[in-house]
Amino acid sequence: MVSSYILDLSSLFSLFFLDSEEKVLEIMKESYVLDLTGYEIGSILTKGNDGHVKGLERNVILDLTKEIGKVVARIKMIKLESLDIAEILELALTTGLTFYDASYVFYCKSNHMALLTDDREMYKAALQLGLKVKKIDELFH
Repeated sequence: MVSSYILDLSSLFSLFFLDSEEKVLEIMKESYVLDLTGYEIGSILTKGNDGHVKGLERNVILDLTKEIGKVVARIKMIKLESLDIAEILELALTTGLTFYDASYVFYCKSNHMALLTDDREMYKAALQLGLKVKKIDELFH
């Protein structure tokens, strides 16, 4: 069912809401994340401390971070290479994606892997570049 995917943060968070641990483990087994993913998680959850993520208190954020860390630790990681930064930036400027989002698209393209994202803009850009791209819910149809 699953080939090799690079998961972005939106698809990673969607995994937490799947009703089947078996499906989640199957996706994770064949997937990769970028090392930037940890920074994105930290950024989102830090904003939660400032009230941007409604209803989350500091201790909940810290516990959630630990649990997310355990999940991410089970997924293979691709490291951002400094020599790729200029090409990623060019892709970001060409597509209008953020540098973070362009990084996922870039590494999918350069590693001949599919992108797994629930982000509309990244999904659309990847399709326009001729990449294989799916949303979490499309994996099981």
